[in-house]
This record gives sequence, structure tokens and C-alpha cells, in this order.
Amino acid sequence: MKLLTKLKPLVSNQARKDFFNLVIFYSAYLWFRSISNAVLVPHFYKEGLSFTQIILGLVFFFIGAILLQLIFKQYSAIKHWRLSIISFYLSILLIINITNPFQFYLSLALGGFSLLGFFMLYNIAHFELTPKNHTGFSSAIMFSVGPSIALATPLIAGLLAQHSYYYVWIISGISALIAMFFTSKQKDFTLKYSLKESMSYLQPTRIFIFLQGVWEALVIAIIPIYTLLFISTPLKYGIYMAYLSLMSILANLFLGRATDKIQKRSIFLYPLTISLALTTYLFPFTTSSLVLWIIITGLIKFLLPLFHNISTAFLVDAHPKLRVAIPGRELLLSVGRLIGITITLISFLLQPTPKIIFLFLGTVMLIYPATLYYRTTISKRYNYL
Repeated sequence: MKLLTKLKPLVSNQARKDFFNLVIFYSAYLWFRSISNAVLVPHFYKEGLSFTQIILGLVFFFIGAILLQLIFKQYSAIKHWRLSIISFYLSILLIINITNPFQFYLSLALGGFSLLGFFMLYNIAHFELTPKNHTGFSSAIMFSVGPSIALATPLIAGLLAQHSYYYVWIISGISALIAMFFTSKQKDFTLKYSLKESMSYLQPTRIFIFLQGVWEALVIAIIPIYTLLFISTPLKYGIYMAYLSLMSILANLFLGRATDKIQKRSIFLYPLTISLALTTYLFPFTTSSLVLWIIITGLIKFLLPLFHNISTAFLVDAHPKLRVAIPGRELLLSVGRLIGITITLISFLLQPTPKIIFLFLGTVMLIYPATLYYRTTISKRYNYL
């Protein structure tokens, strides 16, 4: 609540109320996803799935997200938020007792439907209610809610799963109902878009969105799965995930406010992306040491919300027509993530504990600041904020 009052002098009472209701709904939805997801990877491992099968499931996850966007070109916010909650809970029900891998793949495809259906509409609603000169701070609020919630949910889920995963499924169902209740408090709107128009509008930034998606295979697939080599019990895994969340919150909020004052977000992207690339290059040296693994993954999770905050505010600054920009952004991210995770899958098929994948992903992230520098300083084709 204290964070939201920072926006008070700049918006109407109704807009503040709408923004507050939206963030409460967002928090309820993220709680639902987080409590359900927190210790799923050890559950998959316990159910007999191999590392490669888990990664293949993530491939289906992003195929599901891409298919949803290719099939539907018009969305009603409240309707699709409700469908997102329902489809995600159905995906949870499907993996309670995994009898064959195809059941698992279907579950993750439904999870992909849910993720895209929620966030594409939420991002539009969030930034349409944000004053232009507070984009960075509003982005910081958005990217701080998840880590704040994830301080508690992995510990709770880990404790429950230590006794029985069925307690996790019950809490997940109750959380889904709470998130569903808050959809009725939201301001409805309809999104109708053309992917061709969206891609054309995103031309100045689409390479950056795609590169981000490819690199995120590290945090979406590799870190959760590699961690099983060190930690496989749900409680210890939950403690580790809570530690990762703890690394991100304060710095994210601080930097969000700082970029609003400077209003030159591309300056922050250079040190952040270079730091992420160099840290990714260090991963091959950590795969045989739990202490090093904890340190390096903690550093990544410290930098990641900062990067998400700045890159999202960077996009919103460059493309104020959110209903045109966001659909293309989500598709590019999904395609990039699909490619990154597919290459990760190939790496795991060729080697049980691959290390070259880290060099590939580090180079992908290094291309980000190199491209930004080329476009702004050498070719001078674009002048980014």
C-alpha cells in the first residue's frame, strides 16, 4: 500500500482505486501460481520423469502459449483472466499422479495457455493505469510482487509437501478460488490486435525482446532442473527457492525509482546485461559445488528482476501504444524462450550435465548490449530512452 501512494499526486482517485484493485488481483494470482509451482520440479522428479522429459514439457509449455496467441486475436480481460485461472488449475490436477509423459506434456501446454492469457492482458492494464513519468517505479512494483510472495510460498509448499503433496494441491485449489473472486473487481476491456501490425510497431526493440526470451531458458529450465543435482527434497528445495526470491526485492524497488529520475533506461541496460552475461559464463564452474551454485544462482536472481524492470520500462517508453506493442512482445518472448529451451533440451540429450549451454546463453545475453551500442552509437538508427 505504501508503494502505491507514491503514485497518488499524479492520478485520479478512481485510477488509484483501479490500480490498487489490479495489484491485489495480481498478487492473488501470483500467490496461486507460486504456491502451486514452488516445489513442482522435485515432484516431477519423484514421479519418475527424467531431466530431458521435464525440459521437453517446458517446450510444450511455450508451444501452448504460442498457439493460443496465433489462434485468438481478440480477448476480453475478465473472461480470459478467469480462463487462465481455470486452465492453470486443470494443469495442476493433471500432474497430481503422472502415469505417462504425455499427460505431463498436456499439463504444461495448459500452463502455457494460462500464462499468456493472463500476462498479456495484465501488462496492458497495469501500464495503462501508470503515469508516464512513473513507468520505472510502476514496473518495479509489478516485478517485486512475485519475489515478495515467493519468500513465503516455497517454504509453505515445501513444509506441506514434506508430509504430503496433497496438501499443496488443496491449498492450490483454495488459492485459485480467491484469485477468481478478485477478477470481478477488475475493470474489463477488450483487446483486439493484429500480430503483423504489432511486429511492425516493435521493430526498434524486437531483437532485444527475442534475445531476452532465448536467454531466459537459464532461469526457466536450467536452474530449477540443475538444482535437483544438489537438492531434491521438497522442503530443502523450497528453502532454496525462497533464498533466490530474497535476493531480488530491495534492489528492484530502488532501481525502479532511480530510472524514473534519470529517464534514460538504456544506460542501466548496459551494466545489467553485461553482468548477466558474465555471470552466465561462470555457471560451468559451479555445477560440482553446492556453495558456488548457491552464490551464482543467487547473483542471477538478484540481477534478474532489475533486468526485467528496466527492460519492461524501456519497452513501454519506446512503444506507448500498449495494446499494439504487448501482444507482439509476448509472442517474441515465447518464441525466444521456446528456442532457448529447445537448445537446452538438445544439450541435455547430448550430455547428462551439459556445460556448453551456459556459454551459448551467455553469448546470447552479450549480444543484447552490443546491439544496443551499435544501434545508438555506431549506426545511430535509434535513440532509446
